[in-house]
Amino acid sequence: MVSERITCSGCSLLCDDIIIKSDGLYIDEVIGACLKGKERFDQITSKNRILNPQIKKDGELQKATLDEALEKVIKIIKNSSKPLLYGFSTVSCEAQLKGIHLASVINGFIDSNSTICQGKVLNTSKETGISLTTITEAINKADLLILWGANAAESIPRLLNKVLFSRGKFRMTGREIKTLIAIDPVKTASFGVMGVRDVALQIKAGKDIDLIRVLKEECCVADSIPDKGIAGIDSNDLKRLLLHLTGAENGIIFIGQGLLNSQNGSNVIKELLELVQLINVKQQKGRMSVMMLGGHYNMVGFEHVALSNYGKNQSLQFSNNLLVETSDTIVSNIEKEDFDCSIIVGTDPISHFPKHLSKKLMSKPIILIDNKQSATSYVADVIIPSCITGIESGGLVYRIDHVPLNLKKIINPPNNIFSDEEIIEKIIEKLV
Repeated sequence: MVSERITCSGCSLLCDDIIIKSDGLYIDEVIGACLKGKERFDQITSKNRILNPQIKKDGELQKATLDEALEKVIKIIKNSSKPLLYGFSTVSCEAQLKGIHLASVINGFIDSNSTICQGKVLNTSKETGISLTTITEAINKADLLILWGANAAESIPRLLNKVLFSRGKFRMTGREIKTLIAIDPVKTASFGVMGVRDVALQIKAGKDIDLIRVLKEECCVADSIPDKGIAGIDSNDLKRLLLHLTGAENGIIFIGQGLLNSQNGSNVIKELLELVQLINVKQQKGRMSVMMLGGHYNMVGFEHVALSNYGKNQSLQFSNNLLVETSDTIVSNIEKEDFDCSIIVGTDPISHFPKHLSKKLMSKPIILIDNKQSATSYVADVIIPSCITGIESGGLVYRIDHVPLNLKKIINPPNNIFSDEEIIEKIIEKLV
């Protein structure tokens, strides 16, 4: 039995300090992983693991050979004129690149989970600019951490352990000088780690935009503190928040999904990024940065792969094998039913999308490439099982802070299952 240090693909934090004990055939023990990481390794032998290709016949999914499944996939694609490709946030960058290439070959539309998640922040930043940071800087330098619309304690379990309770290289003290601020309408598990110097702000639902606008007005006025509270936050807490924002040496705002939707017809993210810029103008001894809390471990990767190869970070539409301009997203295409089949890779849109969108997606043939059963797998027309990336196959991925990391293959997959990249390559080979 050999011990080895590996990178965990349980979530977008991609912890690189996980120890496994393996004989090369099986993983005997996993040390240091959180519940999400443990769940990732448990997926190897989970009851919901997809181990065989399946094809829907007479309304029921039946076991098939890989060749039969691929032939069915090719038939569906060749009978399609507007294929839709979606997912790609839980696969390697190499598989993402193959997926975009497949979209160009079949003149399809491809989008990742990022388009309904952190991609909204990146798209908005094209207008406002953005000040990013890294996990390493957060560990070593941060003295102010703000969870805004984000429940990090449950969505990315080890994040606070790394950035809040660590001393770092450049400070004599750790948690003692770090302030945690949580801004959320719900008292989440993240509120449970609050200390005496921290600030818990339970804001009124849908009122983040009001708070941001008051902060924008006040933070650039010397010694100006509002007399009254806003959005359910009293004047004393508002004063503390302002002082922390303008006085921190190295502050980080973690943007959660609670901020991604518009409020009162306004773009919350746009105004928050503008607030960060205003704070940095006034800031005399440090800076304020942001970090997006996307859950899927390689959601950031799709943005980098698409942008570096095609000049656009998401929502890519191909025609005559060339990228064309479009304002559509995965949601708008499904809403308009502007597709005639879908290729879903490593995600479960039937569970994640609103009911009316799921119904429209189910009305057309679905091809699923994934390693676990889901609501989407039960309604798919063809299922091809894939390796678990980071365990049974390797590849390049991007951490939550846009830092690239390499995942290694640890053990062989069961039933000679192929990686997502290899499966997509096989489809392309049969089409060209």
